[in-house]
Amino acid sequence: MSRQAKDDFLRHYTVSDPRTHPKGYTEYKVTAQFISKRDPEDVKEVVVWKRYSDFRKLHGDLAYTHRNLFRRLEEFPAFPRAQVFGCDTHEGRDLASLSFTF
Repeated sequence: MSRQAKDDFLRHYTVSDPRTHPKGYTEYKVTAQFISKRDPEDVKEVVVWKRYSDFRKLHGDLAYTHRNLFRRLEEFPAFPRAQVFGCDTHEGRDLASLSFTF
């Protein structure tokens, strides 16, 4: 992807396709699409697989930044508690992650 200003692109992110890694943890497919505003047919896509713990770490980093740099008086949304997800449901984790992330 060329080095254009980030305002030249629309960005779209999705989290989907949970799978169990051979080591036993759950991974989620994270897809980022970058759509050129100048040429909407110019779409770049990046796919990575992330663990649920990566989302938890991202939440902590965002909360820290929010608290220390921007809006100290406003409460940052809490990360979904483990009970929300049930025993072993990927769908529950997906939905809770999406509601926080997007």
